[in-house]
Amino acid sequence: MLMKQRVVLITVVVVLLAGGAYWIFHDRGRDIPTTPPAGAPAVGSCWTVDPAAAQGAFPWPGSAVDCAGEHTVEVFHVDQVSEDLLHRYDKARGEDVKLTENLLYAQARRACLVQGPIFLGGGWHENRVQIVASWIKPAGDGFFACGVAEVSGPTADEYVTRKASLKGALKAADLAIACLRRNGEQLRYVGCGEAHDGEYSGVYTITPPEAPFDETAVRSASAKGCTTLGLHYLGLPEDGTREDLAPGSVGPKTASEWLGSDQAFTCYLMSAKPLKATVKGLGLAPLPLA
Repeated sequence: MLMKQRVVLITVVVVLLAGGAYWIFHDRGRDIPTTPPAGAPAVGSCWTVDPAAAQGAFPWPGSAVDCAGEHTVEVFHVDQVSEDLLHRYDKARGEDVKLTENLLYAQARRACLVQGPIFLGGGWHENRVQIVASWIKPAGDGFFACGVAEVSGPTADEYVTRKASLKGALKAADLAIACLRRNGEQLRYVGCGEAHDGEYSGVYTITPPEAPFDETAVRSASAKGCTTLGLHYLGLPEDGTREDLAPGSVGPKTASEWLGSDQAFTCYLMSAKPLKATVKGLGLAPLPLA
């Protein structure tokens, strides 16, 4: 009889615990979908959009096209941010709304930056490509798509129309950055055998990963890092100088750009006068002026 009572008691406790777990689970909030919505792009689909449209949420204007036809952006990854963060966003009030939005975007962007080099077959900072992270409507469900575009300049303000996939494209050197030429207020990629105003000198990454943003510190660190890379590119010691060339960089220098970034800066050596050849290994010899 005692054994039967213990069994009943244990059963009741288990039922109560299970019931408690049920309510704890549902107290977290809504059931978040785990399947991408109808407007999600297919991985491997290509689109003809400009940089402004690519910043918007899917579905993008127009429709997907075959990557063998003319396009500007290729989707290489579709994913979803963490459920815990989405529940936090649902419950956010006041200043926590913006904070959580930033955390959500940082998580999506970082996933794209991690998956991008795998898809491309190489580091994107050294090449004429740009990775974008875009939400999929409804954005509140946390689905996002990662795309990549070939770009005409370091600020990625113009996409290049392609007729081939970028998958594995960076295993070759076809898209490697060489030199820059000023075109009015803009900079455009050119070969170093053409007249140019700047030359790629390397990539500098600020550490540690996920460091908090401090504008003054970031600008100082990136300038120092790119100066060191530039001197090495010229074949000069770290304490060397060259007054006719100045370091320049493209990277996350504002709070919004820093959010979810890989903290990497593409460095250049810039000249006030047009050049006609590379300055690599130039040392203190005269500049090859055009």
